[in-house]
Amino acid sequence: MPFVFKRSWIRESEESARLKDDTILRGKLQECPLVMGVDAIDFRYMAQKAEAAGKEPMSVIANSWLLQKPEYKELWKQHLESVEKLEQKLIDSHGWKDEARGIANRVPTDTERYRIGWKDLVEYKTGERPSMVQGFAGPSHKKEEFAKAFPELEIPNEKISLQSKFTPKWNTYYAIYFTLTGLHGLHVIGGAIVLAYYLFFSKGLYLRNPEWLANRVEVGGLFWHFVDLVWIFLFPILYLM
Repeated sequence: MPFVFKRSWIRESEESARLKDDTILRGKLQECPLVMGVDAIDFRYMAQKAEAAGKEPMSVIANSWLLQKPEYKELWKQHLESVEKLEQKLIDSHGWKDEARGIANRVPTDTERYRIGWKDLVEYKTGERPSMVQGFAGPSHKKEEFAKAFPELEIPNEKISLQSKFTPKWNTYYAIYFTLTGLHGLHVIGGAIVLAYYLFFSKGLYLRNPEWLANRVEVGGLFWHFVDLVWIFLFPILYLM
């Protein structure tokens, strides 16, 4: 007898599932589709791969699995119309670089061309674009008002290659997070190597010139405390704020 659970409800093992209330179900978790409430559609990576392969991005996107669904095909059609209007607006504002060859001074960015954001979805569905205040609040603002703009999509497992938004490529916060923690980690490793060298391999230097060794150890210690001080600021910024 199959049950349907939210993934957050269970802690799974190979042959059982323990719910958060500690109910234990014996059996094996079956493959099931991913159901998402879509609040943005991003074709940028697909476009990049198409260009790298020498293909026309728009053609590849038009033949994508998602756009075979009428609802999303219509959304993409509305988006293309919006991009055309933006292109004309940029031409009117900035003119042509080479009109004979159809090259404008300003063109829509890849984000504007290949990504449908949550505010775009709301505008396409309701005819009204969210205000600046609502934009800062995000798509969860006035959930009931925006709910009809975010359709649910059932995605078969075989269509999923990556199920995470916590990657530097697609998330600005995590790009900053991994950069800062990575650089900090490299400094910690470097400081540890230097201090370990002085601890285990500096006997000869100590016998020849102990003051010189003491100075080096002091400088190494200052570097180590500097790295420690940086972490005092990084930790609350990255984990507590």
